[in-house]
Amino acid sequence: MHSLAHWLVLVFALIWPSLASAQAPSTIPRLLSDPTAFQTLVNPKCSHCRDEAKRRGGELRDDDRVLCWIRGYSDGGAIPIRFFLNSYRVISDSYGVFVYDPDAGFARGFAPSYDFSFEGWRNGVMVMKHKDGTLFSCLSGKGFEGPRTGTQLEVVPTLVSDWGNWLKAYPQTVTYEMFDKYKPIELPQTENERSRRSRGIADSRLPADEVVLGVAEGDQTRAYRLKQLRGKSLIHDSAADQQWVVLWNEATRTAAAYSCIAHPPEKADGRARRLTIRLDSSHQPARVVDQETKSHWDITGRAVEGELKGWSLEWLNGTQVKWFAWAAEYPRTTIHNE
Repeated sequence: MHSLAHWLVLVFALIWPSLASAQAPSTIPRLLSDPTAFQTLVNPKCSHCRDEAKRRGGELRDDDRVLCWIRGYSDGGAIPIRFFLNSYRVISDSYGVFVYDPDAGFARGFAPSYDFSFEGWRNGVMVMKHKDGTLFSCLSGKGFEGPRTGTQLEVVPTLVSDWGNWLKAYPQTVTYEMFDKYKPIELPQTENERSRRSRGIADSRLPADEVVLGVAEGDQTRAYRLKQLRGKSLIHDSAADQQWVVLWNEATRTAAAYSCIAHPPEKADGRARRLTIRLDSSHQPARVVDQETKSHWDITGRAVEGELKGWSLEWLNGTQVKWFAWAAEYPRTTIHNE
């Protein structure tokens, strides 16, 4: 006969896997599909920030977070997250495919298309689906399942800012017409359970929920801790024989990375120029200046005054995001200064 101890060992062996899976994340990230969780917004009607500020002035707040695209038609635009992206986590539009993942802590854009829709979560990161069936990470834009597996979507230069700041600096940029049907919904304060369940074990180099600026350029991936940027406004770095600058706007809690190469406005004369970017703490709000022409540059990488006014620095593919998501997507990422 089997001893009591033998039976206890057998029972424990049978129930341990279910206990472990309930208490700890899986070592293998899972895809959790739920395409009905969020409706996708396709080709909404466009307007301008100055006009929508009048239309919904009583509801738009200066501190409303906005996803801004910073190149292209009308010098870019802004999408108030409470009014659009919090309800429609994927916007598939002629300006770009814009996504918002509050659980992984990022919002960003990819090349225009009407063919994407929300699909679910993988690695704790939102997933979208192309009409051909390919699944793409909303963070990296890389296809991981379906006919276009391995395809990298073209990124659209974006950053996250505040409505009041953006409206003051760029009142003529485009936005979406804020019909009454677009109701402001406060941003989530708790994690989506399906996002959490799809995560693997987090990279222990940093706290899982710490927000970083993740930059992916070619084969180079690097994370910049926002705590290193606060109080500095500027970090110099180099990768792949390029000089990089990482900028921080304390007022809007915005980080962005650029190559130190500037280009003239579209259809304007001039050739790309290499610049030396440094801090000018005496100047507000554009606190960085180039050594060569003394032009001042803002967080969007635009020269806002000086000889090069209207020029733009080369945007680097950067996203403010929680560490667990960045490290899951780019496990070989380095961490600046660590």
